[in-house]
Amino acid sequence: MLHGSAMPTAARHSFLHGVNAWVKSKSAVWEANRMGIIATGIFLQVTVAGVMICLAGMAGASPFAFGAGILFAFMADSIALAQAPMRWVIGMVGASILVNIGLSIYFGLLLS
Repeated sequence: MLHGSAMPTAARHSFLHGVNAWVKSKSAVWEANRMGIIATGIFLQVTVAGVMICLAGMAGASPFAFGAGILFAFMADSIALAQAPMRWVIGMVGASILVNIGLSIYFGLLLS
């Protein structure tokens, strides 16, 4: 019987091991294309954050309500400009996009 998870521990461990191996195999390519990846990532995540801020403003939300999205956007930009390892940059840009899409959906639903 499985407790607390739909996936057995061995399968979960092998999935994380597979993701870690994939990231390590792609790191050299990501480092070689650092400027293009960072420019595209910043453009995409700031665009999504801008949409979220517009929807939050139209929904009449407090600035503290959408502060998490702004925080993630600035953290992603800071990590990219600090020239952190590319796995951190890609991870933080992805997290920023996911947080801001989630907030956009929430504020969009408040408008309907």
